[in-house]
Amino acid sequence: MAHLDLSALGRTIRLDLAADLPAEVEARVRDAWAGGTISATIPDAVLPVEPAADADRMLERLSVEVTLRALDLTRGSLRLFHAAGIAADDGRVAAFVGPSGRGKTTLSRTLGAHFGYVSDETVGVASDLTVLPYRKPLSIVREGHPKQQVAPGAAGLRDLPAAPLRLAALVLLDRQGDIGTPRIEPVPFDRALLELVPQMSYLGDFAHPLQTLAGLVQAVGGVRRVTYSEASDLVSVMDELLAPTGEPAAWRPALPVRGGTAQSPSGDVTDAVEADGIVAVYARGRVHILAGIAPAVWQGLEAGLDRRAIVEHVVEQHGRPPVGEATELVDAAIVELTREGLLRAA
Repeated sequence: MAHLDLSALGRTIRLDLAADLPAEVEARVRDAWAGGTISATIPDAVLPVEPAADADRMLERLSVEVTLRALDLTRGSLRLFHAAGIAADDGRVAAFVGPSGRGKTTLSRTLGAHFGYVSDETVGVASDLTVLPYRKPLSIVREGHPKQQVAPGAAGLRDLPAAPLRLAALVLLDRQGDIGTPRIEPVPFDRALLELVPQMSYLGDFAHPLQTLAGLVQAVGGVRRVTYSEASDLVSVMDELLAPTGEPAAWRPALPVRGGTAQSPSGDVTDAVEADGIVAVYARGRVHILAGIAPAVWQGLEAGLDRRAIVEHVVEQHGRPPVGEATELVDAAIVELTREGLLRAA
């Protein structure tokens, strides 16, 4: 049986081409995946490619299947972003993060003609910031038809640079109407977590999801947002996007010890971090940003304080309330954290 070996996020996925696969369809499979074909002996996974009544739909489905298998093979080892990846000649990579429909494939087609094409869908990052490329076919939307699968070379995209790939920028995409020159602005730490987590695969497989992400955010100098109208407008600002930035806010772990004297995190809470007085809690695959006096309450729980000491800590942080008793407000905050599933019901 003929086969085709693909490099996807540092893993090898073998496509087993059925003997009765029409020659024309086999040629289309090989053409579409020309940008990621390698020579391998032992693959990490094998996917069968069988004849189908609709070759276009089969090619679209195959792209999804390869992506899902690559994600599954790298879960818990790579930080996996739903992003377009573009590389400068020196190996610095910008990951343009955004949900489906935010223009990542169009951005890849445009910037990939000027810079190295890493991926139009998934950027995988190791703990040392090494980027594992996934040069899949571009999945181009066609009205009323399956997405067209176009090889990077056929779309006029550049090869990867010779230099090792290393993540240099995490960029949130915000495509709007006619705004002229793209706007680049830093994203606050809490906002960055809220927007990045839904655009990551298998983050919850890490023992400390938020600490894993926060460490990566700090290592690349924080997260930026680019607001733009056309992908072509971003060519001129790539140097700015890839340039080093100042140190982002320092963060620290903020997970209370279970079985503390006052209250404990619920079983759904797997991680928490604090930066600039903001506490972010990870539970059930979501990030919760604590507001009001809740961060001070959480800090008290983290320190193992009893109820009276937590009230004193909150008063030290926020002063005495103009209306009501501090004790009542602290109790209400604990009730709300419990209702949100972040604390164990007493």
